[in-house]
Amino acid sequence: MEQIQETRLKKTDMVKLNAKALFDTLSRTKVSSIEVSFNGCGDSGQVEAVDYSDANNKGIDGAYVDKKIVKGSLEDRGCHWDSKKGEMVERSIGEGNVRAIVEQICYDKLSASHGGWEINEGSYGTFFFDIAGRKVTLEYNERIEDVRTSEESF
Repeated sequence: MEQIQETRLKKTDMVKLNAKALFDTLSRTKVSSIEVSFNGCGDSGQVEAVDYSDANNKGIDGAYVDKKIVKGSLEDRGCHWDSKKGEMVERSIGEGNVRAIVEQICYDKLSASHGGWEINEGSYGTFFFDIAGRKVTLEYNERIEDVRTSEESF
């Protein structure tokens, strides 16, 4: 139990560090908000969409934004698939592209606050990133299976 709490605290710290780095980077762009939807059930969960908007609520092309590098972030060490190179490449600590950092923030927050969000009936929801306000809001919906039993004698 102690290890679970320790992991949650580490994830919470990573969320704060990565969010600060993300807000610092995006405050110098035209991105005003980010909306991230997620869905999970049956022991599998994923980010389904990441949408960027400007101050007029007009969509911004994700390809443009995702080219931006977030310096000072902390991504898990490991490898990821580089579709341009067509191979696995080592991921460094200290930087990542915007989408990778946004997804990392979301997954870490879900793990820290809603462990098991993807198990059984699962959950779904939306993260709202307010860049100018430097705030992330999570709308979390947990699916619950309900059973009603009745018995009759006649």
